[in-house]
Amino acid sequence: MSDEADDVLQAVARQIEDRFGVPLGELRETVAAARGASFLPTAVVRWYEDLEEAQRLLASAEDELVDALQSAPAGELDEQVMVLAQRVDTALTIRDGRALTVRHLLEDYPLPEQPATSRAARRTGSVLTTTPVPQAAPIPVRTRR
Repeated sequence: MSDEADDVLQAVARQIEDRFGVPLGELRETVAAARGASFLPTAVVRWYEDLEEAQRLLASAEDELVDALQSAPAGELDEQVMVLAQRVDTALTIRDGRALTVRHLLEDYPLPEQPATSRAARRTGSVLTTTPVPQAAPIPVRTRR
């Protein structure tokens, strides 16, 4: 189970490093040192730390479930084992949700020095910078005969 955890965390860390062009540790130090740093690096580091926490909780829940399964009578799952299984399921959902959030941030937000070329920006089109002025409707002119 820890191999899968390492794979998830390593894959997300690699995506972060590819996006920012610096090792994750260096990005963390930069964000920690720079109060008021731009949104994207700050949010990515925060969500990655939340992902690491969720992974630790998942690993702990899995260990508890394995211990309960090993001590349970063969072929029987009591209430405690079912509660632990649900806890693992919940922890996995939280971990995967946090990984998806990091991926969303990396894919859909431009870096501060880049133009808005994210999928979200392409979807919404250009932004109006002035209020449109309504055009007066033409008034039909009647001529007398």
